[in-house]
Amino acid sequence: MKRIIFIPCSGSEYNGELARHVAIQLNEASAIADKSSMLCFTIFLRNFLLKEPSFEFMKADLTSNYIVLIDGCSGACTFKILKHFEITPNLVINLNKLIPKPKMNLNDIQAFKNRPRMNDLRQEDISKVIDYVFLQLQEKNIIDLDNVQLDEKNIIKMKAD
Repeated sequence: MKRIIFIPCSGSEYNGELARHVAIQLNEASAIADKSSMLCFTIFLRNFLLKEPSFEFMKADLTSNYIVLIDGCSGACTFKILKHFEITPNLVINLNKLIPKPKMNLNDIQAFKNRPRMNDLRQEDISKVIDYVFLQLQEKNIIDLDNVQLDEKNIIKMKAD
């Protein structure tokens, strides 16, 4: 079976941090942790920019696995960078469609003060995204949700074999 490689946004707003947090949680603390890993996009880009010999190896390894890209907003930076390298993700999740950014009046200072902060991730947003990722992976026949249960935070977990 191919490994699931999570590549999250590294954005500096709420949804970017949410994408990163979800990827870390799926990779380290979910039932698919033993079947997944997370790509450090900074190392990937560093190896390209510095013309490191390991870049082609990293690219080949990446493309031989199941790539799940999690973009934070409609800027789709991660997707656009992968496209530049002619890498096509198997699954693209844009959090702006799941957790829309609030519309802000640029003349309203209070709106800026009340916008979601990166260090105030809401558990319901985390759960919503993780559940969505699991459901998308099931639709693509990458995982089987017949073997799942909910944990104490209502996050989908795979049942032990």
